Amino acid sequence: MFFKTYSYLKFLIKSQNQHGLHSPFVYDFITKGLYQQKIKNNDLLDLDELKNLSKKQLIIFTKIVNYFEINHINFDVNSFIKNENKTYKLLFTKDLSSLKNINFKRLNSHHIILIDTIYQHKKEWQKLINLQDATVTIDLFYFGLILFRKEQVKEHFIIRP
Repeated sequence: MFFKTYSYLKFLIKSQNQHGLHSPFVYDFITKGLYQQKIKNNDLLDLDELKNLSKKQLIIFTKIVNYFEINHINFDVNSFIKNENKTYKLLFTKDLSSLKNINFKRLNSHHIILIDTIYQHKKEWQKLINLQDATVTIDLFYFGLILFRKEQVKEHFIIRP
């Protein structure tokens, strides 16, 4: 319990909101996605894999899914990389070791990886942040978000949800 409280306080000190962001894409995601008051109900959230999320996590998860208009959530790496259509593809995982099987160079701006429990796996999360192909990484405390936007300069954000 102490570790989580300490980690959250440290997160609050380092984090920022939409002010001061220099990325139009991330600013748009924050203002039109994360900071929206109205939450559209999403049928995808009834999945068994999401039952262990807290209420706050479900709210953030819902906002992410709604903003990117995700129609299908992948929970394993193989189905995630096989999906080749032009809609956004979301991989939700708690197991960072499963990401070792991904060739990140093949991912594009329609691939999104959402990682639960990043503060319990800080070393692995830091390695993912440092990957050259992971151009946009966002620490939301509750989740880590990795986006592969080739058109954007590599940058890491720590955002208060």
